[in-house]
Amino acid sequence: MRMTRWGLGITGALLAGSLLAQATETPLADLEFEDGKAGWDGITLGMSIVQVERRTGLTLAMQGGEGKPSDSGCKAYLVGVERGTLRLTLGFPSAKPGAKLQSIYVHFEGYQVTAKSAELVAELKSRIPGVTYMPQTGIPPHTEPDDPAPEYYLPGNIYAARLVPGDGLWLTLADCLD
Repeated sequence: MRMTRWGLGITGALLAGSLLAQATETPLADLEFEDGKAGWDGITLGMSIVQVERRTGLTLAMQGGEGKPSDSGCKAYLVGVERGTLRLTLGFPSAKPGAKLQSIYVHFEGYQVTAKSAELVAELKSRIPGVTYMPQTGIPPHTEPDDPAPEYYLPGNIYAARLVPGDGLWLTLADCLD
């Protein structure tokens, strides 16, 4: 009986420790921006299908051809991969092995879903200094504080990020934003 209680105590302590560790990790902890390239947990925009396959250890089975009209250059062949504990949707302009990654959608889970827009924006700005808010049109037009899915140019204006509180983060070529 004593060993059972001792074992349950250790199990409870380990569980509590893992929950506390998870709560202190920031929602955008795996966001990367280095040498003008944006990415998530080692997968970087501009990588070829083959490079992504090597990085993930998976053969990517493309689906689609959906997305913006093909004349925009942002037609998306999509594939889902797991990275850490998160699901990513990767978008390529074609299914050919040399096609370059043009978008990453990170599907938030767990504590990331509860992050408020202001927290996500503050973290994005601290992780990637120099991001620029992209004013939205609409009726009425949104301002940065009240935008439900704010979009930002990353430094260099080649890449952009859209924060969707409660859902995810979209990294893409700036030209591919709707």
